[in-house]
Amino acid sequence: MKKRVLVVLLSIILFLPFMSVKAGNLDSYVDWNLDRSIFAHQYRNGSDHVTNLAMITVNGKVAYCIEPGVTADKASYYSSTTNIYDTNLGYANTKKLSLIGYYGYGYPGHEQREYYMAAQELIWREMGVSNVWWTDKKDGGNIINIDYYKNEILRLVNNYEVAPSFDFKKEYMVGDEFSISDKNNVLEDYEVAQGKNVNISGNNLNVKVEDNDNSFTLRRKQNGKTTMYYYKDGYQTIGTFEFPYNYEKDYSINHFYGEIIVDKMDDDNKSKEPSSTEATLEGAEYGLYDKDGNLIMSKKTDKNGMVIFDNLTEDNYTVKEISPSPGYTISKTVTKTYVGTGTKKVTIKSYEKIIENIIIITKVLDDPVNKICTPEEGILFGIYDINGNLVTTAKTDEKGLITLTLPYGKYVLKQESTIEGVDKVKDRIIEVTKDGITQNITLVNHKLPELHFEEKTLPNTGKNGITTIFLLASLCFVGLLYEKKTT
Repeated sequence: MKKRVLVVLLSIILFLPFMSVKAGNLDSYVDWNLDRSIFAHQYRNGSDHVTNLAMITVNGKVAYCIEPGVTADKASYYSSTTNIYDTNLGYANTKKLSLIGYYGYGYPGHEQREYYMAAQELIWREMGVSNVWWTDKKDGGNIINIDYYKNEILRLVNNYEVAPSFDFKKEYMVGDEFSISDKNNVLEDYEVAQGKNVNISGNNLNVKVEDNDNSFTLRRKQNGKTTMYYYKDGYQTIGTFEFPYNYEKDYSINHFYGEIIVDKMDDDNKSKEPSSTEATLEGAEYGLYDKDGNLIMSKKTDKNGMVIFDNLTEDNYTVKEISPSPGYTISKTVTKTYVGTGTKKVTIKSYEKIIENIIIITKVLDDPVNKICTPEEGILFGIYDINGNLVTTAKTDEKGLITLTLPYGKYVLKQESTIEGVDKVKDRIIEVTKDGITQNITLVNHKLPELHFEEKTLPNTGKNGITTIFLLASLCFVGLLYEKKTT
């Protein structure tokens, strides 16, 4: 026997979570005040049902009758629940009922008795009574017009699910802060249910765009209360509507990051073509600094001479070059810029100066006899790049000088011309690697050595001498003929 009882108790305990438990059992005190000067008329089932205005309270809170034509038990206890299906009622539009009761008598600004009458009439109509009116006498008398109060309640009811609406831009930059007003002018009745980057001030929404999720949820302000229903077997179902129901709406703001693009170009030709075949726009390092001068990041230019600082939030920034690319001098330009919603992509043109040297060539001729060197004018020189391509030519002036400017690189200096009897200098290598240097090159030529021949004087024989030469020539000719014949 004890074992069977234990099994039954255990079964009950196991099924407890699945059983419907009502909120209370005869736990709420229902009462009302009767106003004998006001009469409510309900036209139901072909006849007029007249009752005095009864302003009901439950536990001291404003309450309304829900079931038309059913008597309420005065000064008695009812059971309470939040689920209308626990009561004697079947289906009912609980959202509409709760809204009517919430905006009725006792809502801020609705302290007149007419608001109670209006809410009660609207509830009856919602529950199926097609015709309701109010008079100051049971039979005949004057009709009490409460249309204004009903319309005001219905206006609020119809606007309950009108959510705030905002003219957000297509996207905002991360870090941007802005305030935007609600076009529907209902924002003051809402609170932030979810989202740390927004807050409400009157009819304005204050937003700070974050670098992650910029979605948020607004909901109707809650007061910690709820709609309650009160029931008792054989009697009227009654309701208190201190808060209708939860209503919320989700919003999302599109966000983006800013960019600062450094576009490095050659200053001499204002293009992407370096002034020297050996220079490059690639490899220059640029630093990005915040408004306080702190280095945020550094990057090097790509083969196109470009750097992109991305994933930037709204703020003030400074960009400057840390180290140049091969063949260029470091830029002293410091650029301050602002990145924001209207300027999400900023391009900075950086014109870079090529490394250059002044080359002074002095051409002289050595005079060892007089022990001096004399300038040579008009001597042509060619300047070739490392690949053997002619870069430029120049001639020495009357002082034997050539002055020219060469950009970064390695060159070969060749002497192309000379004067008769003077040698050419060997090729010279010129390297331009550091900016602002003047290179002085002195080239010395030397006279070529003269050729000396020994002179032998024949005796002056006059006519006999000429005859002698002729005879010698004839003998040579005869000798040649003899040699040819014998062979």
